[in-house]
Amino acid sequence: MNGIILYRGPSVIDGEPIVCIATGLETGGSNSKTGHMVQVYILRADMNPLKASQIGADHSICAGCRHRGKVVTDPKTGERKNVGRSCYVMLWRGPHVVWDAFSRGVYVDVPLPKARKLLARRKVRLGAYGDPAAVPFRIWEQVLDLVSELSGYTHLWREYPMLSAFCMASCDSEQDRVEAKALGFRTFRVRGKDDPKLAGEGHCPASKEMGKATQCAQCLLCGGARSSAKADITIIAHGAGASNYERAKEAA
Repeated sequence: MNGIILYRGPSVIDGEPIVCIATGLETGGSNSKTGHMVQVYILRADMNPLKASQIGADHSICAGCRHRGKVVTDPKTGERKNVGRSCYVMLWRGPHVVWDAFSRGVYVDVPLPKARKLLARRKVRLGAYGDPAAVPFRIWEQVLDLVSELSGYTHLWREYPMLSAFCMASCDSEQDRVEAKALGFRTFRVRGKDDPKLAGEGHCPASKEMGKATQCAQCLLCGGARSSAKADITIIAHGAGASNYERAKEAA
């Protein structure tokens, strides 16, 4: 059993069908930045993530995150497409692979008490794709109760401050950080390549700018209030959408 379904049902964000899947229970899910951690994906249940992004249906799992890009309609063909996406997640990789396996019935639904036991003493990464806020908070309260360590991020910190228990507030400006800290969050701020870090922030040790000194599985600074760390974290915009981030910043 390498993957389990933690939740399937309406999105907390907009009521549309989503599924929350934990992968890597047997193989120790991994990528070059995170290292071996159980990877949790939050996806639309009724369409693959590439299509969801192209038509804006990813709102159900990412809400108003600025890194989603903008959906526009081609005036000639009437086709809808996404432009300016700056999210670091490559949809055709992990999210599409997981959704394809889900659509083929590879993953099994498990009762929450069993999921709690399966995740016990493991390192867990919330939101390998998708915002944890899309999943009912009661799910996280139960399934994360016994995990050894975790990392998690939410752009919906204003709406769901209770997520500070598990998540960093994903911030895109200095003002975001000020507001998130007032709500009790530790913060993870994306910044432009020429922007400095702020007082009280530390660089992400797993980032390119820090020479990828370690992996998330060893660092574990991004566990929200659950972590013993006090500093906030910042990282230069990275991944496939970094150039779009810089262009949007210049145009602002």
